[in-house]
Amino acid sequence: MLEPHRIAPDTVLVPRLVPAADGFGFVNTMVITGREPVLVDTGSDVHRDQWLEDVFSVVEPADVRWIFISHDDPDHVGNLTTTLDLCPRATLVTGRLRHPPLDPRRRVRHIRADESFPAGDRTLTAIRPPFYDAPATLGLYDTRTGVYWAADCFGAVVPHPTADAADLPAEEHLESVDRFATALSPWRAWLDPVVFGGYVDRLAAMELTALATAHGPTITDRRIGPAFDVLR
Repeated sequence: MLEPHRIAPDTVLVPRLVPAADGFGFVNTMVITGREPVLVDTGSDVHRDQWLEDVFSVVEPADVRWIFISHDDPDHVGNLTTTLDLCPRATLVTGRLRHPPLDPRRRVRHIRADESFPAGDRTLTAIRPPFYDAPATLGLYDTRTGVYWAADCFGAVVPHPTADAADLPAEEHLESVDRFATALSPWRAWLDPVVFGGYVDRLAAMELTALATAHGPTITDRRIGPAFDVLR
């Protein structure tokens, strides 16, 4: 229902809409089409054929240099093994990955929160999102474009198919972001709400052009600030 589309220079969102009780949910992934192309998460195996077609309409498998996995939930690693087979020059970049089990001979680069790695013409930094559903989750920030991949954070169920949150009334969209966040775990909030608020402030202060999420429409421009307010 939605096709791959550019959300920033060298950045293509690969959306997948799924029916939900109140409309449509999302299982999105992303492709960074720079000098060393990066696949960001690999979606669900339920959508494998269409996902492979969509992703490789954006980039050739032989050109992919990096595959970033935010966490090992099935809707983020569902096509990882297949993708590694199809992209022989790609290095997997991830934090703590337990599933699927991988051949130890695979090229894997482990990364921690706030660590960066060069990907050709840009630097990518692993930044933990404020909310997540798997404790090992890492987001990905592109310093060249200002796009932040927030994994499950900023997800929202929408009443009709749309790629950009700006197509929805602000109050309606932000209420959905709030509802979605209640099903996730806030990072460190159980320890100290002040620390959590400071962490959200730190992310909000970055140079951001888009918040890309695996489970909602992309948030851009004037909708970014209010989305962080919802998390606070």
